[in-house]
Amino acid sequence: MARGGINKALVQDACAALLQRGRRPSIDAVRIELGNTGSKTTIARYLKELQLVPPPAALTPQERLSVPLCTMVNNLVEQLADEAEVTVTRLREQFAEEQAALHITLSRRSNELEQAQIQLRAMTADLEQARTQLDTMQTQWASEQQLTATLQAKVQELLTQLGEKQTQLQALTETSAHARESLLHFREAAKEQRDTLLRQHEQQVLQVEQQLRAQARTLDGKQDSIIGLNRDNERLISELAASRKHAQQEERQVERLYQQLAEHTHAQDQMNAQMLILTSQLERATARNEALQHTHTGTLLENERLKQRLLVLTPLQP
Repeated sequence: MARGGINKALVQDACAALLQRGRRPSIDAVRIELGNTGSKTTIARYLKELQLVPPPAALTPQERLSVPLCTMVNNLVEQLADEAEVTVTRLREQFAEEQAALHITLSRRSNELEQAQIQLRAMTADLEQARTQLDTMQTQWASEQQLTATLQAKVQELLTQLGEKQTQLQALTETSAHARESLLHFREAAKEQRDTLLRQHEQQVLQVEQQLRAQARTLDGKQDSIIGLNRDNERLISELAASRKHAQQEERQVERLYQQLAEHTHAQDQMNAQMLILTSQLERATARNEALQHTHTGTLLENERLKQRLLVLTPLQP
């Protein structure tokens, strides 16, 4: 089988050129003239058709010896050329199949990359939204903390005032108790003194009259003192009742503040829980974002490898 590009006309032109230069158109000379292309068997057949091959008698012993070898070599060369062409055809088909598979893989990876980029943009938007919500919650949490601190300071101030009021109430209670004890003691002393005066009245009428008048004046003074003590006692009782009423109001106000503090503490706990949930969502979103970026990087590297492989395989195409 002749190689592509070798035909009878080319062999004839090569022989004519050799004859013009005064050389004999042998098989090797014609092949060299053709640029070392074509099989020697084909060239010999074309030379035989052109009747330019010298008869065997005109050949030297070395040329007669080389003709069978050349024929055998040419046959081997043609066989090798046929096998090489089959191999090249098979490699080209394999390359075409592999190239088509690589194109399909590249298209699929491009689609996957596009989907990953879409998902990455969506996750980025979700991440930004979560960050915005987290910033808002942190701002609210800071405001609640400030309000809680203000309420705690107010509660502490009210507790301090309540302690002072309780101290004053205790002092008033003790003063009232002392006043009552003094009044009872004075009454008992006055009663004992009156009893003593009455017992001595029968025996010492004359002596007692002056003393009785003095004692009457003293008793009048002491009665005035008792009246004053009673008034002071009533005033202290009124102040004690007012202090108790004010203390009860302060206690109710403290209870309301404690209730507000409990409500704010509960709200703060809820906000802390929401912040923990948002922080967890943010961490998961960040992890998914990093995974998508890692997948995106791997896909880009795989695409680069596929492109490099295509660039390496592309020169094998005819």
